[in-house]
Formats: sequence, C-alpha cells, structure tokens
Amino acid sequence: MEKSATCIVVVASFMMDLTTRLKRLPLRGETVVGDEFKSGAGGKGSNQAVCARRLGSDVTVIVKIGNDMFGSAALQNFKDEGFDTSFIFIDEEHPTGVAPIFVEETGENIIAIVPGANSYLTPQDVARGKEKIKNADVLLTNFEIPLDTASYALKTAKGFGLTTILNPAPAPAVPVDDELFRYVDILTPNETEARGLLGKLDRDITLEESARELLGKGVGTVVMTLGEKGAFYMNAGGHDHVPAFEVNTIDATGAGDAFNGALAVYIAEGNGIEESVQFANRVAALSTTRFGTAPAMPYRHEIA
Repeated sequence: MEKSATCIVVVASFMMDLTTRLKRLPLRGETVVGDEFKSGAGGKGSNQAVCARRLGSDVTVIVKIGNDMFGSAALQNFKDEGFDTSFIFIDEEHPTGVAPIFVEETGENIIAIVPGANSYLTPQDVARGKEKIKNADVLLTNFEIPLDTASYALKTAKGFGLTTILNPAPAPAVPVDDELFRYVDILTPNETEARGLLGKLDRDITLEESARELLGKGVGTVVMTLGEKGAFYMNAGGHDHVPAFEVNTIDATGAGDAFNGALAVYIAEGNGIEESVQFANRVAALSTTRFGTAPAMPYRHEIA
C-alpha cells in the first residue's frame, strides 16, 4: 500500500455476488444460456471498502454476515484485503446476503439482492465501533443496511467531526426522514435515486433542480453519478459536470461502488470536491474494464 495516513470507516453491507455473463439479458419468461459464471465478494459497502483499501487507506468495516459458507468466504476476503475485522458481526439466525447478477456483452446488467444478515445490522452494532469512528477521517455508508442504522452511523460520525458520505443506494422503499440529510456532508445518488429521495420519481426534473432541493434539506454537497456521462456536483460554492473517461467497458457492475470508495479516499486525503470527483471517475472507469465487483477494484499504482 502506498498510503496509510488516512482512516475510513465503512458501515457496510456484504453480498455474495453470483454473476452470470451472457450475450444478452433474457426477456420476461425467457431462458437464456450463459457464457460464464463466477461467485465472489460483493455488496455495496464491502465493494466500497475494498476499493478504499486498495487505494491506500486504512479501512475498518462494520458489517453483519451469516454463519454459513458465504459468511466464511466473506470473513476470509476481509482478512485477505487487510481490513480491521474487529467489527464483523456473525448473525446465527439469518443467512449472508446474496446478489444474483446478469451481465450482457455490452456491460449492462440487472441485479437482485437478498439482504439476509445485512437487514439485521443495528445501531447497537455501530455503537460498538464508536472509538474507531472517533479516530477516523471519513465515514461512508449506504442503504443496503437498515435506514436507522445508517442514520445512527452518520449522526455519530458528524458528532465526532468526521466527513460523512452517504451513497443512497438502493433507493429505500420508505420515505427518508429529512433529519438524516443534516448528517450528510456528501450525498452520492444517481439521477433516479436523487428523484426518489425527493419523492419525484414520476417528475422530469433537471440535475440542477434535484441537487438544489437536496442541498435545501441540509446536505453539504451533492455528487450525482451519471454512468458513462461522468458525474455532476453541486454545493454552496457552485456546480460543475465532470466528464467520464472513455474505456472499453466489460462489466459496469460495481462502478458506482468504485466511485464512492475512491471519493472517500481522496476526500480523506484533503483534496477538494472537483479533484476528488475526477479521481473517482478514473477509478470507476478502470473498474469497468474487468469482470466482477470487488475483484475489479483497482490498486493505487494502476490509477497513476
């Protein structure tokens, strides 16, 4: 590792990715023969943590997995990546989360998740890591864990003066209490998630309008991920569009997680938002040139 000065805590989810590559995605009711199958470590929080670790940060994950074969694989993966594993909790009643993924030749994908033990990560679990959070630079979390757990983690981190980053994915099925936004320094939705957070999924509103409304709820900076179009950010100081890097995309699964992990690292290292978004775009682009999610996360020397 080329950097070890920064510390990031990821209040995370873990999913065992079950990924099938095929020439095209099946239509409803259709069976399509796949070309390749792989299983491996995944989940938004886990992927983001792997990315941050490979980019040089010390990373602690707070996560819950099942007492099963996928949970054993998850724990081994965390150890292999060099994480602090003190706050990886084992749920004896619920299975490790899984994510069946289908990826076609273009790199487009469809994903279903079964959260399993992720749904039982509690604020009390996060509280056990308070001392680690207190001494970190950035806290990163997402919505593959319960809303009250994510909210507690963000509030705790803000109380200690950390920079907080929330990736609000997947979009929650219930409305988000506006109080949560006051604990978020950087919010990283895609366009659909941004509209969902505002209760305007059926409305045609611009990036600027979505971002401005989210800022009005108390968010410090909104960074919207736009896939192959790059990213858009807005805060009190202004806004800008940061274009993506053109690459030969093989598998776009996990690109958003690469973006978030990289953004957390560059922010933790003291860089401004525009430079951090540019760095995150580079990391996300490189991750799409490989098959898989966590295994596709690049190392720092590859970005250079």
